[in-house]
Amino acid sequence: MTSALPPGRRICVIGTSGAGKTFVAEALAEKLGLTYICNDAVIWRPNWQPARRDEVYAELDAATRAEGWTFDGNLSSPDLTRRPEDALVLERCDTLVWLDLPRWQVHGQVIRRTVGRLLSQEPLWHGNRESLRTLLWRESIIWWSIRSFGRRRRDYAALFRDPQQAHRRLIRLRSRREVDAWLPSLPAPSL
Repeated sequence: MTSALPPGRRICVIGTSGAGKTFVAEALAEKLGLTYICNDAVIWRPNWQPARRDEVYAELDAATRAEGWTFDGNLSSPDLTRRPEDALVLERCDTLVWLDLPRWQVHGQVIRRTVGRLLSQEPLWHGNRESLRTLLWRESIIWWSIRSFGRRRRDYAALFRDPQQAHRRLIRLRSRREVDAWLPSLPAPSL
């Protein structure tokens, strides 16, 4: 674990697809009494249609104005000027939690989760569901996770080394075991 500090009240959970961002962001929101912002619900519309960039920015702008929140999403690249919505979330967060799990854990999780959702037909954001088509297409979450793993690791390592991030709480969790030990160790918010 990179930091023993508890997280702040505006928490961005990052990591490659399948690392467990949603699980951690939801758990933090519940434990700390914060609002959970689901990135996928913002960027996807019904029938897996991507939201317009101006809609994404407006929704994230409104959601991250709150006093306390967790966000589960990937920041696009070190050059955040290409995606102003990512720059906005990063600018407003006080804590970055990086789920830097080993490749085998990430890919195992994303495969189990995707196949499980395909079989259960669990509704996702805006009624979207996993289908055989979304499981096998070139841009499926499984292939995306495999292709983007190395790049995400490099980008987030650079982000954590960036002196401009030194004012944030930087928490890097390197295994499922670290995640499972860290979450219960956090103090409940004082009332």
